Amino acid sequence: MATFSEKIRDMFWGFHAVMTKEWIEILNDKYTVAIILIIPIVQMTIYGFGVSFEVRKVPTVIFDQDLRPQSSILMDEMIATDFFKITKHVYSRDAAVNEIISGNARAAIIIPPNFSDKLQEGTQAQIQVLIDGSDSTIANALAQTAIAVGQSRSLQIMSTVLKQKQAKAPIDIRSRMLFNPDAKTTNFILPGLIGFMAQTITLFLTVNSIVRERVSGTLEQLMLTPVKPLGLMLGKLVPNGVIGFIGTNLMLAAMYLIFKVPINGNIFLLEACILIFVFVSLSIGILISSTATSQEQAMHLASFVLIPSVLLSGFIFPRESMPALLNWLGLLIPLTYFLQIQRGIILRGAGLEDLWQWVLPLMVFGFMLIFLSVKRFRKSLG
Repeated sequence: MATFSEKIRDMFWGFHAVMTKEWIEILNDKYTVAIILIIPIVQMTIYGFGVSFEVRKVPTVIFDQDLRPQSSILMDEMIATDFFKITKHVYSRDAAVNEIISGNARAAIIIPPNFSDKLQEGTQAQIQVLIDGSDSTIANALAQTAIAVGQSRSLQIMSTVLKQKQAKAPIDIRSRMLFNPDAKTTNFILPGLIGFMAQTITLFLTVNSIVRERVSGTLEQLMLTPVKPLGLMLGKLVPNGVIGFIGTNLMLAAMYLIFKVPINGNIFLLEACILIFVFVSLSIGILISSTATSQEQAMHLASFVLIPSVLLSGFIFPRESMPALLNWLGLLIPLTYFLQIQRGIILRGAGLEDLWQWVLPLMVFGFMLIFLSVKRFRKSLG
C-alpha cells in the first residue's frame, strides 16, 4: 500500500517537466509577453493622468465690444477660475457662434459696448455667455461658473467703486445653451457611442477574418492561387466594410427613432464621413492582422487600440482637462476626429465649411493607414 508521501509525489508527477515546457513556450513568444506586460502599464498611466471628469480650460472665444479696463478685469477673473481658456478674440456675434458650431470653442463671452458706461452710471450691465450644450456636464459647470464670477465681481464693485448698495447687482451674466437646451446626456453620449462601436465592429471583423485565415493555414493556400495580394486584401475588406457601414447606420436609426436624438446637419455629409471612418478602421485592422501571429496577440493589440480611443478621444472624458501630452496623443487617434465630425453634424448642424479641419486629417489618416497596411500585408504574406 502506497504511503502518504508517495501519493503526494504521484499527484505532482510530471509537474516540473510540464512547467519547464510552459516557461520555454512563453519565453519564446516574447512578443505576446511584452504586450501583456506593457498594456496594463500604459492603461494605468492613461487612467491616472488623463481620466478626469473635472472641467478645466474649456476653449472659449470672446467678443469684447467694450475694450476698456472693466471688461479686461472681468475676463481676467473668468480665466482665473481655470474653467475658461480664451483661445480667440472674434469681432461679431455670428463669428462667435460659428466657432462653437465648428467645435473650436465650447463657449463664447459677449460683452456689450456700453459695459463700462453702465457700471460708471450705477446701472446694471448685462453679459451674455453662449455655451455649447452638447455635453450637459461641461455646459452646466460653465454656466454656474460664469454666474458666480459675475456675482463676485458685482460685490467687488459695490464695495470698492460705488461705495453704496444697489437694488440690483452691477453685472448680470446670462448664459444661453446652444444645440442641447434640455441638457440631455443621451444627446452627447449616443453619437460618441456610435462612433466607438463603428470602430470596434469594423476592427474586430477585419482582425478575426484575416488572423483566422492565417492561423488555419487557408491564407497560404489562397496565395497559391492566381489571386494577387491586393486583390486578396480588398476581397477580405469589402464585405467587412459593408457590414460595418450597415451596422453604423442601424445604430444611427436607433438613436433617431428610439432615443429621439435629432440629426440637425446634412445626412449625406454624415454618411460620407462614416464611409471614411470605416475605411480608416479597416486599415487599422489590417495593420494589426499583418503583425499578429495568433488570435490572442490580435485581441491584445486590438484592445491596445480601442482603450486609448475611449480614454483620449473625448468619447467620455473632456480632452480639455487632460495634460498637454495626453491631449496631443489624442490627436493621433482617428476616433478623436470622427467624434468631432459626428457630434458637429448631429448636434450642432455643422457643415463641411465648419468641419473641414476635422475631416481633412481623418482622410489623411485613411490614406496613410491604407498605404502602411498594404505594405505590411504584402510583407507578411511574403
